[in-house]
Amino acid sequence: MTIEKLDKARVLISLGQKDMDAYAVSIDKLNLKEAASKETLKSLLKLALERVGINAENKAVLVEAMPHKEGMLILITVDFARNLRKTYRIKKPKMQPVCKFSNAEGLLACVEKLKAEGQTMLKNSLWQYKNTYYVIFEYGVISPKAKAVLSEYSLCHSLSLTRIARIKEAGREILSYNAVEQIAKAFD
Repeated sequence: MTIEKLDKARVLISLGQKDMDAYAVSIDKLNLKEAASKETLKSLLKLALERVGINAENKAVLVEAMPHKEGMLILITVDFARNLRKTYRIKKPKMQPVCKFSNAEGLLACVEKLKAEGQTMLKNSLWQYKNTYYVIFEYGVISPKAKAVLSEYSLCHSLSLTRIARIKEAGREILSYNAVEQIAKAFD
């Protein structure tokens, strides 16, 4: 058996046919799911890493085996995960409910019907952007009854915070706090 340190993280083990017989290991039987094979491989790795002075404790270890005409080669790479490219998790953008009214008449009719049915809304604001009116709800919940009324007069859906910011930056704020309730009070 020959143990060679290639660099600070890699070790090459060359096993001849006699070494393979002594350790009872072969390329066909090299399987980490078998207990005997796993223990043999662990002892080989521990022996090789101790000889070359590499500490593998609490580090990732990559083991690659390849047959050759006189035996088998085993390449050990310690802490290989450090060299892998970074992975990033893409977060789903937060969404907020928005109702888009094509005209002011539809908005006023909707508010009138909501008032007649006694529906109250959570915190919302009214914006005008590109000749359409948006009621932006600050919380992600609209009661089913109120949503049914809103859906009759507008297109209700959820928008990402980025799209809402675009409406708020390029649009004009008409009512900033409880817009639906303020419009309903104006009918009195």
